[in-house]
Amino acid sequence: MYITDVVDLPRFLIGRGVYARFPSLCARYGSTFAVVGGVTAMEKGMPALRESLSQDGAPRLLAELPYSGACTFAAMERLAKALAPLHPDFLVGMGGGKAIDTAKGVADALGIPLVSMPTLVSNCAPITALSVVYREDGPFDQFRFYDAPPAMTIIDLCIAANAPAAYFRAGMGDTLAKHLESSFSARGDVLGEEMDHMSQIAIALSSTCYGPILQYGEQAMEEVRACTAGSAMEICARSIIISAGLVSLMANDQYNCALAHAVCYGLQLFPHVEEHRLHGDLVAYGALVQLMVDGQTEKAQELRQFLVSIGTDVTLRQIGVPLDRSALDDTLTEATTGPDMAHIPYPITKDMVYDAMAAVEAMSR
Repeated sequence: MYITDVVDLPRFLIGRGVYARFPSLCARYGSTFAVVGGVTAMEKGMPALRESLSQDGAPRLLAELPYSGACTFAAMERLAKALAPLHPDFLVGMGGGKAIDTAKGVADALGIPLVSMPTLVSNCAPITALSVVYREDGPFDQFRFYDAPPAMTIIDLCIAANAPAAYFRAGMGDTLAKHLESSFSARGDVLGEEMDHMSQIAIALSSTCYGPILQYGEQAMEEVRACTAGSAMEICARSIIISAGLVSLMANDQYNCALAHAVCYGLQLFPHVEEHRLHGDLVAYGALVQLMVDGQTEKAQELRQFLVSIGTDVTLRQIGVPLDRSALDDTLTEATTGPDMAHIPYPITKDMVYDAMAAVEAMSR
């Protein structure tokens, strides 16, 4: 028999105008709080949050601190030191994935609950129990894991619909890959032997990261470009944050990522890619590479057609990286040896990844 750790599932509210319920939802966490977030995110989210604080019994806001723009250990330490003398009862993380991942580390350092309030829909970070930490010079460093996800997540679709549409597009790419990677990495594992029960549930659930986005994603992009929190946008937002987040929380770490993310981190070794390309867009490209490595040509064509329809770059040429074996050597090394490749159904070599990249380029021609 196998034993699994305790699984803490997230508590969340998603809808329109839901910041108004902040006082009643968060009173259980204490009477004072501080906010850590992105500058633009706080400009968009704080007015609605402050308005809610006029209610009787609302917690008192002690401070609003911008994070550095990157989720690094140094940023977590700096913000924790700044907030420690204020002794907030809980912390709010406001913004995108990097801002909320930074806030997770700050709350953990202070030993207080975190309420995540994403102002855009770009990934599942608002309800996951980890931070994706980057080095001070830009590239990915490591994952930092926590005992539990944020205590509460409040997602206001109206605020999120007013964020740049590119982030929503990237969120869909990242989420589509969640299904492809989890099912790929779990291939051949047997329940009760290699695979535990919660992972089995998570991998089955991952289908809700793929089908709804393929069906509604193009319409959702039209709604987001019009700054409208329509029905298609909501369906895809739920897949991006909730479905993908639940898979991340419930599945064993070895099933959460595979070649799609490994390719992403490999491409981010190019400074201009790290600086100018969104994580989810690169993961979506990596998903195409993974499908071609795995011989799923028809699935790759289906995914490519969708990605093109929402404006995702689907070739190295579009990303600004040459299809050159020597130029890609560091990328291929990261793609085949990174932590996301620790549990895959068969060995994948640098030549296999390079050949798959060439096949993805050929698809576009």
